[in-house]
Amino acid sequence: MEGGHFHTTHADARAFAPEVLDRYGMDALLAMSTVWYHLPTAVGLITLISLLPLISVWHALWMASATWFFAAVVSPSTVFISLIKPVRWASHPVLQGLLYVLLLSTSAVQDDFPVVMAGLSGFIIFRWQLPERLFSGVVAFLRRPLSSLPAQDAILRNLMVRAALKHGYAVGGTDVMQRRILEIMNHGRKPRT
Repeated sequence: MEGGHFHTTHADARAFAPEVLDRYGMDALLAMSTVWYHLPTAVGLITLISLLPLISVWHALWMASATWFFAAVVSPSTVFISLIKPVRWASHPVLQGLLYVLLLSTSAVQDDFPVVMAGLSGFIIFRWQLPERLFSGVVAFLRRPLSSLPAQDAILRNLMVRAALKHGYAVGGTDVMQRRILEIMNHGRKPRT
């Protein structure tokens, strides 16, 4: 899977969040952003493999598609550093392949060929990133109120903001905003001694 194209420079990233860059490094931030970029595909595949044995094929396909679509729209704006490692594992093609081989083999032994066909088709469709290619315009349109940046850049920015907040660093003017909020909140109050 490719990770997309980032539209920022190392200098711009350093100006935005120098402490985050010093702590993680640009390569690690780009790698984590790339992992998060693949979240919709991973959740679509995991949803499909989880639901196929439990509900009808059509409902499983619909739920996997809806889950992918929701994740594609929302995930660039909701980066969680603590979930990057599980997303990395869920995105790993070998793990996905083993899960699908297990399900498809079990379904084939039980002569449940609709599940086999849906699972095989869904695996190929998601791994080839066909939903992203087919629906990128709609997803970008629906994502626009959340961020005007392309998905890859929104993920990188939000990852840097989350990392800064996690470690107590100022990023992109947040320290100025925080000081101003505290000034407004404490207006008219006596200072603590």
